[in-house]
Amino acid sequence: MKIGSKAYYGFLALVELASNYKIRRTTQVKEIAKDQEIPSEYLGQIMVLLNRARLVHGSRGPGGGYILARPPETITVKEVIEVLEGPFATLEMRARKKGGSGALATERLIQTWAKGVAAMESVLEDTTLADLCKPEQESYMYYI
Repeated sequence: MKIGSKAYYGFLALVELASNYKIRRTTQVKEIAKDQEIPSEYLGQIMVLLNRARLVHGSRGPGGGYILARPPETITVKEVIEVLEGPFATLEMRARKKGGSGALATERLIQTWAKGVAAMESVLEDTTLADLCKPEQESYMYYI
């Protein structure tokens, strides 16, 4: 699976909005674009998609901008990727009609691929925007 710039920039914007979520501060696209070094026009298009998916709320005017529509703990990585990049890839293969090792190998490959996709989706469903925003844990050095 390949994550494109749309999802990458979308996550950068959402992380910035998550940092302002508790104080309920709206953030303008130009501010996010400057802070995260994202092309402003492209970010505007991304924010429209996130707004349509009801992950953010947008408001116009002098005090306008964007704010998360839900707490960061309820927005999953999978949800954001699907909104910005589309549904996850599936393997388009058919087992061979004829017998032999090729048909069995193809069937096993399809089963293995399905397990891999399911595992990846599970991890992405279990990881939230809040998880991405957690501060780095301190590492401790033990001396003997």
